[in-house]
Amino acid sequence: MDPESTKLQQALIASFLGPDPEPFETLISHLMSSSNERRSHLELLFNLCKQSDPNSLSLKLAQILQFSPRLEARATAAILLKKQLTQDDSCLWPQLSASTQSSLKSILLRCIQWEDAKTISKKLCDTVAIGYFLQ
Repeated sequence: MDPESTKLQQALIASFLGPDPEPFETLISHLMSSSNERRSHLELLFNLCKQSDPNSLSLKLAQILQFSPRLEARATAAILLKKQLTQDDSCLWPQLSASTQSSLKSILLRCIQWEDAKTISKKLCDTVAIGYFLQ
């Protein structure tokens, strides 16, 4: 990969994982795109975020679960967080710092209590139940 492409990818990752939630929320909402080409490109960026900073990625997904007013964004974040924390082949849990693990536990339990959408609550409960057995 040429240096310009690498710099662009690093800038995108910094934007997605930075303090502003909007770029990351846009990224995950477009991961559900019907365009295979667009979705593939965004999946690559998502995976780069996962490789470069799994703690920030996990916390950004949790941030969307907590604070996004958009039901679709919260649902997508719940699905992605469940996949990242529970799937054997891509499980991030062992890679996360103790602080991130503790924060995620608290956030997930809070979100279960506050979430009005039953479909999202179920996804969160599944994630917590499966995650419990990973420890």
